[in-house]
Amino acid sequence: MPFVPDQPFPKATGNPIRSKDWNDLVYESQRLDTAKVNKVGDAMTGPLTIQAALNQAALGVGTASPAARLHVVDGANPTTLRVQSTASNSKARLELWSDPQGSGTEWRPGYLESFDVGGFTGGLSFMTNGAGAANRTGSVEALRLVNGKAGFGVTDPGYRIDVGDRIRLRAGPSGSAGLWLYEGNEDKAFIGMNGSFVGLWGNKGAGWAFNMDVATGNVGLGTNPVGVAGYPLSIKGNVGVNGRVRDSKFRLEAVANNPVSISNASGTGGIWNNVPGMNLSILVPDGATFLVRFQMGGLQAYGGNIPHARGEFRLLLDGVVQAYTLHEYHANGWELREVSLERLLYLSSGSTHTLVVQWATHSPEATPANPVSLQGCWFNDYRHLMAIEL
Repeated sequence: MPFVPDQPFPKATGNPIRSKDWNDLVYESQRLDTAKVNKVGDAMTGPLTIQAALNQAALGVGTASPAARLHVVDGANPTTLRVQSTASNSKARLELWSDPQGSGTEWRPGYLESFDVGGFTGGLSFMTNGAGAANRTGSVEALRLVNGKAGFGVTDPGYRIDVGDRIRLRAGPSGSAGLWLYEGNEDKAFIGMNGSFVGLWGNKGAGWAFNMDVATGNVGLGTNPVGVAGYPLSIKGNVGVNGRVRDSKFRLEAVANNPVSISNASGTGGIWNNVPGMNLSILVPDGATFLVRFQMGGLQAYGGNIPHARGEFRLLLDGVVQAYTLHEYHANGWELREVSLERLLYLSSGSTHTLVVQWATHSPEATPANPVSLQGCWFNDYRHLMAIEL
């Protein structure tokens, strides 16, 4: 506190100097000898407070005109501020606070802290308080720097940037957002967003090699993702596959090998029968083309005295004939044949489609007393109807 001498002060000619005045001078000199700040070099033995009017207090180190509350000016490059603890394996921290000191709303938005992971390897943690009044002095680590590596949500980063959660890239003034892959002195590729598409762009003339429409989810390889209407994947050019391709396309088959037969007692045809077991029902989610194939062995026509007979076969899709063939027999049961029907058929979506194989027989010599018969799978030959989605 400032020294206040006894009155009268200052002394005039004729004023007495009392012993108290002399003692006060000696005491103040002794106090200043221990409490003074030596401008040419000394050590502070207690706290230093710089007090002035609000928004005027400042400390300048190396400058007589500080431009901030603490202003350090030094000719060294770099100019260094050093924070150090005397404890072993200690930390150093720079804290940032908000609201008036000692107030009910005083809180700490964040701080920067050093740490020691052992082996003379250190790092920096960037901490924020979190959210809410209960976390006014909380510690949530957002970024950690260790040995030249940055970890976001990761305490032991193993790469230059190591992220333990989601990353969001926002479109900037260029209208796009993404990640450039750079090698040597040129950009190689760009992974990111281009308008309504997200994809992989090659800088060597490839253009957008991979593209996905974010609105529809359609994907294009070397082409616009819209591609062929109704197909989520479109590919421009040839496709090479070194390995197997698996899909969920329809592969259906009806098969049997028991002997079956039909007969006709009239001399005319036109009486059609379903071949037993040779039918399929298909409900496709999307319209598709199918390879439909029917095959049946061990076929022959015969009767009591019938030198001439016919066997007819047809394939129907939803009741409409799609394939037909006719066989003639002249040996009264001594001609074993095989018949096949095959078509490429488009099956539309939204309804159940039915595939059926029918057969018929007749002979001009057939009578009620001497009917003509047509038998298949005579010696347990197989018959099958298959539909394969292409």
